[in-house]
Amino acid sequence: MSRLYLSAVLPCLTALAAHDPQAHEILGEARASIVLRIIAGPAATVRFRDGEVAWQDGTATGASVVLLFLGDRHLNAFFSGNKWAVPLPIWGGWRVALLARFSRLAARLEAIMDGHPEVLADVAGRRLHARLSLIAAGLGLHSLAAGDATAREALRHVPHGLASFTIAGEHNATVWFDHGSTDCVAGWGPPPRPSDVSIIFVDADTAYGAMREEIDTLAAVGAGRIKVDGLVPLADGLNFVMERLGVYLQN
Repeated sequence: MSRLYLSAVLPCLTALAAHDPQAHEILGEARASIVLRIIAGPAATVRFRDGEVAWQDGTATGASVVLLFLGDRHLNAFFSGNKWAVPLPIWGGWRVALLARFSRLAARLEAIMDGHPEVLADVAGRRLHARLSLIAAGLGLHSLAAGDATAREALRHVPHGLASFTIAGEHNATVWFDHGSTDCVAGWGPPPRPSDVSIIFVDADTAYGAMREEIDTLAAVGAGRIKVDGLVPLADGLNFVMERLGVYLQN
């Protein structure tokens, strides 16, 4: 779960800042970076610059704030909203305004990804919810492939190849996963090479329905609302693995 938070949820801040006016306003003209790190474990860095957010795997040098977690449970409790799970600010704890900005941004991310009623009440909110859900699901494949026993066993029977998932008509709305590569790499944006299978949602409404399991995906494929082109067994196997995300990130 902690790996999913660091490598699948936090990267969603980039798309949040790019597509959500409230998030852009929260960021303002801040130029800073925050590191979230688990003792003897993984870390991630988020950088703020002129209303944009960049995510980086690992600990960046010269960070404005470094937040330390005592273990996986500590970080998971923090992301789950438990008030007692306060990280240790081993550097930059005096930057109260920056930490407050980050807290507001995280709350906005939670509202959109969890699909709060006020978010889903309009078309823009539903589109962003679908986009962020797809990012988290696609990037989460990497952590699931590395650490979830059920996912690892399932992937043993899935053909190797690169799969891409795209929301048609949306700018930069592709997530990809390279099954069988050295580290089962996942990414957001144009794939590094041609996909062995591509899954395309014809519009944001279809992606929204599929992400929330509100439509029959098999029927949507038959009706051409979801297009699958290429190595279908790879797409089917990754769809099963993606469903494991709900075990960890229930909302």
